[in-house]
Amino acid sequence: MNTLITLDQAKSQLRIVDDDDDTYLTGLVSAASAIIVSYLKTPVAASYDVTTDPADATYPPMHVQQATLLVLASLYEDREGANDPIGVAVASILVRDRDPAMV
Repeated sequence: MNTLITLDQAKSQLRIVDDDDDTYLTGLVSAASAIIVSYLKTPVAASYDVTTDPADATYPPMHVQQATLLVLASLYEDREGANDPIGVAVASILVRDRDPAMV
C-alpha cells in the first residue's frame, strides 16, 4: 500500500507529541492515503510513495501530501464517520490532478 505522508507529518498535523497512539495513527495514515489515491483515480497517484527519494517521480507532490493531511485530520476528528473526508478543501487542492473519467 502506498503511503503519502509520514507518521511524523501525521503527528504534527494532529498536534500529537507522544507515541501512545502510533499504531492507530499508522492505520489512519494508510486509510487517508488510500482515500486520496482512490479519489485521484490515476496510475501516477497509485505510484506515489513517501518512502521513496523526494527527487523520485513517485514521491507525492506537496499539494497531494497536504490533501492527505486534511483527510487524516477529518478521519481523526470524525471517528464516527459522519462526514465525507473528501471535503471542499481537499477537492479544490486535487481538482487538477484528478481523472474523473476513470472508474
